[in-house]
Amino acid sequence: MRTISSVGSPYLLCALLFLTDQGIAQQPAPPQFSLPTDPKAWISLAAQFNGLAALPASAQSDSQISMRIQRAAEFYRNRDGFMGVVAVQRDHHLVYESGYGYANLASKTSFTSQTRFPIGSLSKQFTAAAILLLQEDGKLKTRDLLSRYYQNAPPAWSTITLRNLLTQTSGIPDFDYGRIYRDSPHQPEELLKDVLNKPLGFQPGTKFEYTNINYMLLSIVIERVSGQPFCQFLHDRIFRPLQLEQTGCTWKPRVTSSAQGYHPSPHGPIEFEDSDLASLSGAGSLYSSADDLIRWTEALHGGQVLSKSSLTEMTTPFLDGYSYGLEIDGEGAELDISHNGTVEGFFSSLDYLPASHTTVVVLSNQVAEGNQSSPGTLALGTELVQLAIDENSLLPSEGKEAQVAEETLRSYVGHYQSVDPDHPVFITLTFGDGKLLIQNDGGPALPLRAESAKRFYLANQETEIIFDQHVAAASDSSATNQF
Repeated sequence: MRTISSVGSPYLLCALLFLTDQGIAQQPAPPQFSLPTDPKAWISLAAQFNGLAALPASAQSDSQISMRIQRAAEFYRNRDGFMGVVAVQRDHHLVYESGYGYANLASKTSFTSQTRFPIGSLSKQFTAAAILLLQEDGKLKTRDLLSRYYQNAPPAWSTITLRNLLTQTSGIPDFDYGRIYRDSPHQPEELLKDVLNKPLGFQPGTKFEYTNINYMLLSIVIERVSGQPFCQFLHDRIFRPLQLEQTGCTWKPRVTSSAQGYHPSPHGPIEFEDSDLASLSGAGSLYSSADDLIRWTEALHGGQVLSKSSLTEMTTPFLDGYSYGLEIDGEGAELDISHNGTVEGFFSSLDYLPASHTTVVVLSNQVAEGNQSSPGTLALGTELVQLAIDENSLLPSEGKEAQVAEETLRSYVGHYQSVDPDHPVFITLTFGDGKLLIQNDGGPALPLRAESAKRFYLANQETEIIFDQHVAAASDSSATNQF
């Protein structure tokens, strides 16, 4: 997890939410205010607070929440050209579900709740659940060595366990993703040839590094232990029992009731040729729909898929907040269990908020070439998650701003620098004209809008700043604080 420290200020910027994707390809920094990317959505920092102003705690009805979701989706549709499906379910009740734009522009086919999308790295949680089902069957243990099930493992992999693969801590370098488009390999083994003779990036279990190769290896383990093709095992043990009728493994040739993928351009969306994702088995080869993803999420976290102990194992974070195919952020009322996924032309995000039993699904069929960004999708998904955590939140799309005491704003002023030597960041926070201003690397000072006394956002950008009162700042204003 990337961190930023304060120089010359006793107050530290806490969490900078740079809306990225931990899918198959990573998102770049947004324009204007530029920061390095990371597979993690949160950049952990620290802060102290003075005079936090609380928002009113009046409960909102489902109809009020639905209207706010609709307004947020329409805002990002109109401003950024968001295209896709949005669905939110709370307490087993569908609060909102709607499509924006078209599943297929040429035929003017509208989205439905059953429209199928490639879901990229959302596939990983299905793979993780399959491994745990086999553990419950007594056929493997997550502490087993990979070499027990994968005989082609080189000597350098001798200490790698299945749990290292599940938690993205194996140290195995990833393959060249471009090969999928250049060579169209059809089996994971063809891509594995690229990495078998490469040295490990680090000692297994000592560092988090997000790769797809880990989950491709897990799909091979599933096949060899179960005696079934990977997708057949998922169908028999997960898809069919849960009646996930819009979920499967084969996308090319295109399945029925599916969305066409597009790249945005100044002249409108450009149709993207479908990719053969079969070689990404276990890591990014599945497709699904909004309805099925809600059904899956409720079943998984409701104990219908795994035993209580297996679910706990799956959702307990290891390094950098990553568990088994899931990202674990926050705690208590703010706990968010999530993952994103990106393949060419498609973006997906799936969040579950246990405190309110809320599932948030955002699926888009428009992603910039090279998986660079998905117009409006990341910001929309983040707003819906924040609304699920605190229904009294002021959302950036609403254009409103909370009143924060000047003393609190001034307490955040200071210089900040990254402690990550691979991705150096230098940020300055200043106060002027009654607002907190942010500036990096000699760029312009941009005003931050307050959602609350601890949450701020940059207008017209998918960037949010959060200050965390739970981590103490340095008392010496001249010290450099590291985390």
